[in-house]
Amino acid sequence: MVTSRSKFAGGLLLLSAEVCRLLGYWVSLGGGQTIPERSALDLRQLSSILQWMFILEMGGDGSLRYRLAGSSLESAAGCGMAGKTYSEIFSDHEQAAIMEELYAVALVQSCGLLRTGALSFRDDERFEMEVLALPFVEARAMGGIVLVGVVRPFDSENMGFVDRWGGFRQELSEILVVPSPRVMGPGQLSSRVQAALDLLSIRIKALDVHRLLEIDRKGGVPGLMGVPSVGLDSLSGEQRQTLN
Repeated sequence: MVTSRSKFAGGLLLLSAEVCRLLGYWVSLGGGQTIPERSALDLRQLSSILQWMFILEMGGDGSLRYRLAGSSLESAAGCGMAGKTYSEIFSDHEQAAIMEELYAVALVQSCGLLRTGALSFRDDERFEMEVLALPFVEARAMGGIVLVGVVRPFDSENMGFVDRWGGFRQELSEILVVPSPRVMGPGQLSSRVQAALDLLSIRIKALDVHRLLEIDRKGGVPGLMGVPSVGLDSLSGEQRQTLN
């Protein structure tokens, strides 16, 4: 597998090309101003990152299920993911349980999520983690929304297609809401998940989508570090209303 490195440009750490590619495509379909229709999603336009993509939807019982998972994700995991629920794959990992609730709330709120951190399948490896999930309207999905996402590529060999989910670990460092323009906030999370985020010193912020894409196009801005973001209290009045 080919690992995609985040770009360092003029002192600014940008997200991987794959994450920026999906985000830019979503915005080109109207994402951020409205929620694009799933029928408008042309995966042929994303063929270069398809092997790292996934689609999550909510079932009638409230569970999250993978409708699609890219070949590189399934190869690294050593198992087929399409058709399986999120909890079937990640049920024994505390931080994955946090993400399951965050994804569920994002689906209900119809907003996007970006998480960063690290992941590993073995104790002797560690990869940078970037996972972006964005909302699309689909009438046949429970609640009418699916999350289409992409994972930053990582180089983990699994030539024998050995099932390795038992050894999977993730370390969360940052959670960013992607306004659709709808958003979600701490008040919509359970006390258990909010306490876990507090313990990890993670404060949910909003991704500054247009700033990030502008920086990506220009190759970076000197003197800046980190992914562009704003506090939830800095959002527009219309967006703040979705937090209530």
